[in-house]
Amino acid sequence: MGRAVVIGLARTGMALARTLRADGYAVLVVDRADTPALRDRAASLSPDIEVRLGGYPDDIATGASMVCPSPGVPWDAPELRVARELGVPVRSEIDLVFERCRGRIVGITGTNGKTTTTSLVAAILARADEPVHLGGNIGTPMLDRLGSVHAGDWVVLELSSFQLETVEAPRCSIACVLNVTPDHLDRHGDFEAYADLKRRIVPFASDAAVLGYDDEITRSMADIAVCPVHYFGLGIDRRSGTTVRDGVVVSIEDRSPIPVLPVAGIPLFGAHNVLNVLAAVAVARAAGIAPTAIATAVRDFRAVPHRLQTVLEHDGILWVNDSKATNTESAVMALQSFAGRPIVWIGGGKGMGTSSDGLAAAVARSARYAILNGESAAELDRSLAAQGFADRVVVPTLRDAVLRAQAVARPGDVVLLAPGFKSFDQFHDFEERGEVFSALVHDATSAVEKTR
Repeated sequence: MGRAVVIGLARTGMALARTLRADGYAVLVVDRADTPALRDRAASLSPDIEVRLGGYPDDIATGASMVCPSPGVPWDAPELRVARELGVPVRSEIDLVFERCRGRIVGITGTNGKTTTTSLVAAILARADEPVHLGGNIGTPMLDRLGSVHAGDWVVLELSSFQLETVEAPRCSIACVLNVTPDHLDRHGDFEAYADLKRRIVPFASDAAVLGYDDEITRSMADIAVCPVHYFGLGIDRRSGTTVRDGVVVSIEDRSPIPVLPVAGIPLFGAHNVLNVLAAVAVARAAGIAPTAIATAVRDFRAVPHRLQTVLEHDGILWVNDSKATNTESAVMALQSFAGRPIVWIGGGKGMGTSSDGLAAAVARSARYAILNGESAAELDRSLAAQGFADRVVVPTLRDAVLRAQAVARPGDVVLLAPGFKSFDQFHDFEERGEVFSALVHDATSAVEKTR
């Protein structure tokens, strides 16, 4: 089989190394970092998998039969450019999943709402007693689990732009694009390039394309679909798809509305989550799932961790973890999710090449107090000052932000972590940021209880 080079020793790199070794390749895994955690991961691999930590040359693929980068490696990184010049195939984990998967793939992408919608679609399919596997940019790598996937099973994949740029032919049974707004421009260069990556799954969908109708970019993707198109949104009129009529989620089929469940039965915060439910319902109906099973699954669904997740309610103060709000649009939607309740907002993090002015305007409209921390705090502070928003403070860390929020929050308030920025200034990823936030909140409220 020859030699395969895996670049990066995170979860995806581990899955690639195991799979390629099982295929018969001599596997070399490389990573520019050298930490105790990486050494532990390397030690957990089979001893016949070679691991080199602490750096590697750009020509590491010389003599290899294949090179497989982790999603964090830019698709145009020097080592991948050299590999292509040498004629070495460059394959990603998700590319191998599309090639090898025996099940029916539902691919879900978009700037915001991917994880919630993907998780809800999987929950609906499971409630309907369909065999379903959840993966992609969520949970453990799908490549490690393909052995348990049988023909006819559903494989529901959350697909990021980082993953889609590595797959030339993402063949899905059902493809869903939720929305497209500027994000990851530091990686992809400009908005059009980013939008093109989201479009990529539509022309390869065989059974259905589910598209957000209220988003002009996703709506226009119907022009490149070669299968039936199902829209979701509030303005689809009598087009096929899901919408809201008189407070009820309905599926428009053959120009007739089929009731699914009342909007009041959706157990998630925010108008944006109504749209996520509409998308999931459209996907489920395209998959042939009965409205009763859909309604039951939606009613029983709870917020995915770090997505408008309730941490606790203490002394009349609701603490909410939306660490996954890593861009302006998702943070704005979070701020709009608590109409009628004062918000103490915690924001800031690592900037990714977009302006903070729109986020500052939303904070000025929706929050009564803003606590800014992290790398972008100074930028946010200037933007809020330009908005004339005075009730704000800059603190160094998330821990300081939680303590400040505890000091200023009053009964009836929502303390909302919806940063609007990436987590990489203080944390490994948004999950770690959300977990730390939750732990800090519990510690802070426990300390109060002990003084009573």
